[in-house]
Amino acid sequence: MPGTADVTIITATIPPRADLLARAVKSVEAQTLQPAAHLIMEDSNKLGGAAIKDKLLKKVKTKYVAVLDDDDELLPQHIEVIYKCITESDADLVYPWFRYQSSGNAGHLERYFGVAWSNDDVHQVPITWIAKTLTIKRAGGFSEGYDPDSMILDSGGNRIGYDFLLIQRLAAHNRLIKHHPEITWIYHDDRQSTLGMPSRW
Repeated sequence: MPGTADVTIITATIPPRADLLARAVKSVEAQTLQPAAHLIMEDSNKLGGAAIKDKLLKKVKTKYVAVLDDDDELLPQHIEVIYKCITESDADLVYPWFRYQSSGNAGHLERYFGVAWSNDDVHQVPITWIAKTLTIKRAGGFSEGYDPDSMILDSGGNRIGYDFLLIQRLAAHNRLIKHHPEITWIYHDDRQSTLGMPSRW
């Protein structure tokens, strides 16, 4: 039987993705190291992904929190590998890597795979990470400074979402962020992303 980690996975979901959510849940159930809890909340009032994640964050009682979007999928070793890394390093946040299921590439993030994180060179990272719960709460959660309907772009033409704003705040406060260069989850891009925006579904 798998052991249990002091980590809670949070998943915000929307009604049109019931089939995708089932796949995500199944991938959690298959973990070689189980989370203490998997909290799921449906955005039935179109508040947006950031607002729903903040509601879930308030319910987290474990030392660590992990994020899994409803349209993505964890490989069986995800929690075990990243939990080991974050507990041994005492990092505030550890992000692994992913593979695209349908396209086979990581798009604009590809150049960051395997590159050690530096708070002096802040860039977007995949949100499927594990972090200290208290660190994320103290940083304002997911919604601080974020307009769910904005389309502000970075220099590369990519939308600046709530996940990137959170990373920027962590770096500004010199939090310890680490990259673990191992593929531990699957980024499914076979349906149009909502980008966490309630106006896109």
